[in-house]
Amino acid sequence: MSKSNLFSFYVSVLLAVLLPLTALADARFINNGKPLQVRKSNPVTDLNHRDDFSQYLVSKPQAAKTDPPKQQAVGDPPLLKFPIRRGFSNTNPGIYGISNYVDLDEVHPDSLIDYFCGERTYDTEDFDHNGIDISSSMFSWWTMANDGLIAIAAADGTIAQRHDGEPDKQCGFLDSADANLIVLEHDDGSVTIYAHMKKDTVTGRKVGDRVEVGDYLGVVGSSGLSTGPHLHLGVYDKNGDLIEPYAGQCNGLNLDSWWADQEDYYVKTINAVRTHSASPEYPACPGVEVPHFKDEFKAGDTVFLSASVRDFLKEDVLGIEIRDPSGNVAIETTYSQDKTEHFGAVSVVFGVEMSADTASGAYIFAVTYADKTVEHTFYIDSAPDPQPVAVAANNAYNGLFYDPALDGEGYNIVTADSGTIIYFYGSDLGGNRVWLISDLIPGVVSSDQPVIVNMYESTGGVFASPVTSGRGLSLWGTLKIDFTDCKNGKATLTGVDGDKVSQITKIAGVAGTICTSGDVPPDAAWSGLWFDSSLDGEGYNLVVAPPGRVLYYYGFKSNGLRLWLISDLIVEELEVGKDVVIEMFEATQGVFSTPVPSDEALVKWGTAKITLVDCRHITIVISGSDGSKTSNTVRLAGIIGLECN
Repeated sequence: MSKSNLFSFYVSVLLAVLLPLTALADARFINNGKPLQVRKSNPVTDLNHRDDFSQYLVSKPQAAKTDPPKQQAVGDPPLLKFPIRRGFSNTNPGIYGISNYVDLDEVHPDSLIDYFCGERTYDTEDFDHNGIDISSSMFSWWTMANDGLIAIAAADGTIAQRHDGEPDKQCGFLDSADANLIVLEHDDGSVTIYAHMKKDTVTGRKVGDRVEVGDYLGVVGSSGLSTGPHLHLGVYDKNGDLIEPYAGQCNGLNLDSWWADQEDYYVKTINAVRTHSASPEYPACPGVEVPHFKDEFKAGDTVFLSASVRDFLKEDVLGIEIRDPSGNVAIETTYSQDKTEHFGAVSVVFGVEMSADTASGAYIFAVTYADKTVEHTFYIDSAPDPQPVAVAANNAYNGLFYDPALDGEGYNIVTADSGTIIYFYGSDLGGNRVWLISDLIPGVVSSDQPVIVNMYESTGGVFASPVTSGRGLSLWGTLKIDFTDCKNGKATLTGVDGDKVSQITKIAGVAGTICTSGDVPPDAAWSGLWFDSSLDGEGYNLVVAPPGRVLYYYGFKSNGLRLWLISDLIVEELEVGKDVVIEMFEATQGVFSTPVPSDEALVKWGTAKITLVDCRHITIVISGSDGSKTSNTVRLAGIIGLECN
């Protein structure tokens, strides 16, 4: 049905006399419980392209003068992790689907077979599809515009090819179109190709740089020969032969799976459950969808409900219900189809007319599929509870904490008016430096209840060109801190590098905060987090303590590995207009389980020149082994209770 016909149909439905599906008169489904909009996609035809990515194998030099020497191929092929993670804008429970697998039938065209003996692939007159196509779960252009789907390294490797700068809103097969991509060569000589990325989002790491599994590579886009945003993953063995990483009965290329954890052929997932002010709009490619997201309504409004699921099979049932503020099921319906064996994704939209006397409060929109239920809350003449406000007493916990038994790592805690942020700095299991940042913790922090918060790891960028934090941050795990008082506690990290329990104690409190004794110097209000908006993805933490001042830098080395620097103790007060030059040290050793003591791990990196402009602006110039950088920083978070005059 066209948009104009859909609109006419909707208007006619609104004018019709409709009966509620239940005895409750507060709300009723438009169209008698049938969807107003249904969008289906079949993996055989969804998001196809025909690039012959074999041209990007490492046997083809990118630039003869700059190509690094090829590493000696050793060991077995890597076990691949899935090369996708969600961006910060993507809050849907399901974030991707498989559009195409490798076509394993050498006859073409129109002769298809995938690893599972199905036809979820495609070919052309002279080409068989040679990779895995991974697309976003819904609103693919909107997701791309908002950096919602991130391509990450499926295994450790070295960058063998890199290309960026190509148009990323391709809708067809233009012979001259090149893809923005990364090619990684792994230690055994095998290769993975990550293609079609968004323009100007490909990692700034260079050919020859190492990356770790999970590191940022780029934003999923539609560059090159592509008909919509998706990631093409091509896998080749050390001999340059194509691999289908999924093991199955009809995979004659390789017997064993190349995945560390191979997912099923059908993955029945609820991708998204949302509410809208109008039916979502889908302009012609490459127009960006208009989702009309909305969660707060008034009595008498029409609420549009959308549900999107992955791998919808013939006669599967999608359950839809709305529960009122008392928890009662107000109205319910279902959706199913019995004509097509399989759709890669199905999205349905229902309209619900709320009567003028609909009770105010929080309503639950619940979707059930494949024995799973996802709920979404929307509001009638009401709103979500406001986030709790941080209190001045929280600053008692601000400062630098460490475990004497685990010297060489530690925590920074900063509480601003909006909440508390916790940094961890240390090493990962591979011995590379790692720094983690928490979600914002609103409300009260105290020794009466533990602090439990998500921790994120920055996985992208280089010294000269950091990746914006929204793109580069990925979920690492969680942190739980049980404070016994404002100077001591137990910190438990649980994440991709394992578990760690630290008995932490405050090594330096912030001058002027509760629980920190000593004179309050005039520059105490400069304590806090500082960043340069043109260099988002990195930043500084300045701690003014009674013994002196310490400056931290969180960022990346010139080769893309994570870097954190700590200054020598600055004993002189910081004054507006006065330059202070101080040595900066880099921690270079240790692993997550066994850090090296800081006096053994710290080596001189370079210097930092600090110039206070006013208590909201600091110019910081760092110069060292990775180059020189000037950051015109602004206060990202000052310490609550320390006023900026």
